Formats: sequence, structure tokens, C-alpha cells
Amino acid sequence: MTSWDFFDTLMGRACGEPWRLFEAVGGPAYVPIRQEAERRSDKTWSGIFGQVRAITGWEAGRVDALARDEWAAELRGAFPIAENVARVRPGDRIVSDTYFSTEQVRELADRIGIPRTVDIVTSWDDKWTGRWWRTEQAREAELHVGDNPRSDYAQPRAAGLAAERYTGGRLTPAEQAWEKAGLWEIAAAARAARLQNPHPKGSPEAGWWDGAAAANVPFLLTAAALVHDYAAIAQPERIAFVSRDALLLGGVYHAIYGGQVASFHASRETLRRPSESFVHYARQLAPGTLFVDLHGTGKTVREFSRATGIDLAYVFVCGQRRLQAHAPALATLRGIGTGTAVEVANYHNEGRVVDVVGDRPVRADLEYDDRIVRVHRAATLAGATICCRRPRGVTPEHLAEAAEIVGRTVPRELLRQHQVEHRSPDAAPHAIRRRIL
Repeated sequence: MTSWDFFDTLMGRACGEPWRLFEAVGGPAYVPIRQEAERRSDKTWSGIFGQVRAITGWEAGRVDALARDEWAAELRGAFPIAENVARVRPGDRIVSDTYFSTEQVRELADRIGIPRTVDIVTSWDDKWTGRWWRTEQAREAELHVGDNPRSDYAQPRAAGLAAERYTGGRLTPAEQAWEKAGLWEIAAAARAARLQNPHPKGSPEAGWWDGAAAANVPFLLTAAALVHDYAAIAQPERIAFVSRDALLLGGVYHAIYGGQVASFHASRETLRRPSESFVHYARQLAPGTLFVDLHGTGKTVREFSRATGIDLAYVFVCGQRRLQAHAPALATLRGIGTGTAVEVANYHNEGRVVDVVGDRPVRADLEYDDRIVRVHRAATLAGATICCRRPRGVTPEHLAEAAEIVGRTVPRELLRQHQVEHRSPDAAPHAIRRRIL
């Protein structure tokens, strides 16, 4: 039997540090109140909020609402640390120093997939002081695993027990850089994605997942923040993210900011050689819509508008310094390789659009390895959609740096499969249309 620490060993928090939950629940001024209440309390959940009321004089209803909101935030931000959760076996035991009750830890454990056959022991400081490690129950475990150097490693070893210190929950240098830049939300989201990696260490899938966590999560969060800032000025009725490469960004944007979000089923091919049905589709969608694409110059969009008379209000997330004459870009990149990289890192697991018929996209077959794309997308969503607070203070420079990191980490297998021009035989669109519709 193995005994396990719980927080930052089996379960992670989307916010990273627990005190950030206090700020999310009650604002910055509430943080020192909540911390002082914990210091004065009997170290139980009910005791802490009793002290919040004693310190502030707030009415019971207000304090009860703060407790409910904090617990809801704990549940919402809980995620499994996959490599350790996978090691847990029926009959193992969780031993946690915490102000949560055993029932609360059980609910969190259910949330992250811990079997009900795992026993749970909670206290305030029995691990820290060493009291737990001197009990007969503690000696039932062949090994204890946890992240705290004193509570989970030094104290059990001092009691003659086997202990393993888990260090994977610490921020990586890249995550530390985002935190140092004042964007702890992005650091925490990248960490959350990394720690949820379900694939065996050393496998190609594990590498693809880690790359997406380190690079694509920060890229999409910074992109979504700047798109939101742009939309706040432009005030569109809706935002349409362009298929395929911006669809993942659209999902992340909607998860964080909500609002009227749509997909624009289009490609370079449909804009250069539009069918009547595609023109009708674009004409219906264009009024009041801000179209968001990942990377480009705007040349194809301008040619489409001139040929059809349809004004598409486009913005590109990334553009090159020398090629921004036709549409605005939220960040300037130094090389075209990075533009290709952000497209490849955000491939969708559906084929490119070759036409739109009756508002439904007609797609070609995939030209790249869907296995890589699915891992990349799953990792990105595991981090970006759990972001506990909208990133604040994002600049174009942050976005450009995030794009450069994508360029260094994007799977080379996908880069080799990337196609800039898609040339279909004349009859192919009709054959594809018949097959899909």
C-alpha cells in the first residue's frame, strides 16, 4: 500500500497558489482578511469563516456566500496530476494536512478520478509535526509520496519510513518566465496542461503534449486576450474565427470571454475561387462580424472583397513586419517560419474547407497526421480552458514572444506535412461535396 499527499501531488489547482482563490472570490482586499482568519482559527473550514465574520463584522449571509464561492472555485479549478493519479491503486491512502474536512477532500478526489476504495486521512499539521508518521497506520504504507520537503519527505524518513518526494509540480523555467512577466494566469494554465499529460514518459505523444502545454497554451491565451481588447474597440456583433487554423483559438476565446462566437468556414481556395454558394454564405455572415485568422497578409481577403463587393472586417493574430499593408495584425513576427508554425500548431482535426453549400462546409481529406493533431489539441484545451482568470496586461510583445516559442516547439512531423498551396483537380470539389453531403 502507498500513502499519498493530495494537494500538488495528486490534485493541482488551476490558480496555482491557493491565495489566488481568495482574490478571485472576494477581491484583493479580501486576501489578507482570509489569511488572517485562517491564522486565528481552529484550522477547520467552518472555523476559518467564523473568524472572517469576527474580523470583519459582516453579516452571516455574506460570509456564507464567500465560503460557497471559494468551495465552488476549488472544485472548478481542480485537475488531476496524471502521472501520479495513474499510480494510485485500490487500498492506497491519502494523507493530507489541510483545513478541508475529509468529506471535502473526498469530493475533490472524486473530481480527479481517485477510486472510492482509497482511504482519506486529514488533519491540520500531523504530517508537518511528525505525529502522523509515528502512528501504526502510517507504518502500514510501504511508501509515501508527496511534494512537501518536510511533511512528505524528511519527517517520514526520520520516522524510519520510505518516502519519495514529488517535484514535478514546481514551475518550469518557461512557466517562471510568464509569472515573472506578470502573467501568472498563463504560467498556471501552462502548468495545468503539463501536469495533465496522460501519456507515458518518453513516448512521442508525451513530447507532443508537453510542447503544446509549454507553447500553444500561452500563445492562445495571449492571442485571445488581444482579440478581446481589439473587439472591445471595434464592437462587432459577433466574432467569427476562420477555419481551420483559428478554430482552436475560437474555442479558447469562448471558454474565457464568452459572447457571440462563430466559425467562418473558409480557406485560401474558397476566397480565391469562390463558388456562388460560398459568396452567398460570406455575404450573409459579413455584416457586423469581425473575422479572426491566425496569420496572413490580407492580400487574399482584399482580392475577394474587390471581386465580390463583400467587405470582410479581418484581423490577423500574427503578421510579418513587411507584409501588413492589407489588414491589421495584433503582433508583428520576425520571420515567415513562425507564421507557418502557429498555423501548424493549431491544425484542426477536420480537412480544409473547399466550398460551403447551404451554410455547411465541404471538406477535403486531411493531409497531415491526425494522431499528432489530436494530442496537441487535447493538451492545449486541458490548459487554456481551465485558465482561472482572464490574463491581464497582455501586450503584442507577449504575443510575439509566445509565437516564437511555438516556432521552436511545434512538432517537426507536422511542419514537414504542411502545404501552402492546395490544388484540387477540377472535378474534386464536386466529388467531395457528394461524399460529405
